[in-house]
Amino acid sequence: MDNRSFQAMRTEFVPLNGIRRTGRRHAAYGSFTGSARRLLKNAGLFFGAILAIVSLAACSTDNGAALDTSVAAPLSIPALLDPTYDGAGVAHYDLKLGESRHDYRQTALTDTYSYNGMSVLGPTLRLRTGDSVVISVTNELDEVTTAHWHGADVPAEDDGGPHSLIEPGATWIADFEVIQPAATLWYHPHVHGSTAEQVYRGAAGLIIIGDDNSAAATLPSTYGVDDIPVIIQDREFTEDGQLDFAIDDDGRGKLYSTLTVNGTINPFVDVPEGLVRLRLLNGSQARIYNLSVEGADMTMIASDGGYLASPVALRQLVLAPGDRAEIVVNVFMESAALVDRSLGRVLELRPNGAASGTGLLPDKLATIERIPESEITVDRSFDMDEERRSRQSGTRWTINGAEFDMSRIDFEVRLGDTERWTLTGDEGQHVFHPHQTQFQILSINGEPPPPEESGWEDSVLVNDEREVVIVARFNTYAAEDTPYMFHCHILDHEDLGMMGQFLIIDE
Repeated sequence: MDNRSFQAMRTEFVPLNGIRRTGRRHAAYGSFTGSARRLLKNAGLFFGAILAIVSLAACSTDNGAALDTSVAAPLSIPALLDPTYDGAGVAHYDLKLGESRHDYRQTALTDTYSYNGMSVLGPTLRLRTGDSVVISVTNELDEVTTAHWHGADVPAEDDGGPHSLIEPGATWIADFEVIQPAATLWYHPHVHGSTAEQVYRGAAGLIIIGDDNSAAATLPSTYGVDDIPVIIQDREFTEDGQLDFAIDDDGRGKLYSTLTVNGTINPFVDVPEGLVRLRLLNGSQARIYNLSVEGADMTMIASDGGYLASPVALRQLVLAPGDRAEIVVNVFMESAALVDRSLGRVLELRPNGAASGTGLLPDKLATIERIPESEITVDRSFDMDEERRSRQSGTRWTINGAEFDMSRIDFEVRLGDTERWTLTGDEGQHVFHPHQTQFQILSINGEPPPPEESGWEDSVLVNDEREVVIVARFNTYAAEDTPYMFHCHILDHEDLGMMGQFLIIDE
């Protein structure tokens, strides 16, 4: 088992309550206060890790269906949406979200949601660092929606959270500067109580940010040829071929039995021989994927927020809901396959005889300066918990004991501060995602993160066996009127109340 998988399953839980504001020169992060629960778990660390492995595998296979049948269909590649530029050099994009029908190879065409007349999902937006961007989003559905740019550092009024509702027939405009480096982001609705269903029905798409990083010149970069979008989602169908959606209020969220990639079931993609780049997105409602590559080497080059410092050779990659990862696969004369540990083959990479045109991977991809702990000014803790009440009252989905309330601001951040957040969870699976900022992971269960989790991130897996400490700078935008969100990106949990709000105050 690789280091990331083991870190995800280690056993330690240390609550850290309250907020502690310190001076700009902060002492090294000290040891935590012990507890009986921690002592018991430390005593049984190895046994607990083995149990966690068994438990995680069981969670992934309850609704799983093996994909060891012959490859059925060519992979659908979402269209690229390049901008139009006005006289001032501003990049304009137009998105229209409406109802559509998609051929999932069921008993009938399936009713879906999509952008810009696609049968499912939306076009890939190609942005560039330094651009001024205007994105117009028109709602052609019969229900309210929003458009959230997941992973983007944008002003709160352009973020597309639950406060930025787009009524049926209306158009909402986001206007912002692209101030972050090259990365793979994504967009999706963020309506409180309806996010899971709208994404499930097909409302999602990739965003690719490009920049002038010289390392990118040596990487596969021809979209749809050797640079492949891979949006992984699980689905369920009724007997008449329609999407069967449900919210599951247990600790893991709703898992479905059929795996899709870009809306294609059991796909293959023709690729050149040599280096092939896969831009992975876990767009699923709740399922966590444990991915590997059979028949070729797998190297990770980027995480949520962009390039890693250097390429990282991996045997397995854990991808939680909302996570992105860019991997490079060295395809030879025989086919290779992206495989999930529980569901089997995700995508076959079939060499077509052409050469990729790229050589060796560079030794260095980006300069990532670690945020020093001496810069930290505020400590906060976030405990993600499912609180079971009486049978009549049901379950409360909370962060720090509070369910989401649109009228409540949970805390304020001072513009320019650097904050350390300690993330803990219950025995279920949770994915912590704050809007606006990319963060660095300081530790997982008290240990430094492995290389593949040492870049910039905007979502991270948390449970009672995986305590995560992150650090983030809040130095780009004040948000004194419209809040940013923080929440679990298992969409069942988010819609059921595991979400909060914060303002960024320019004092």
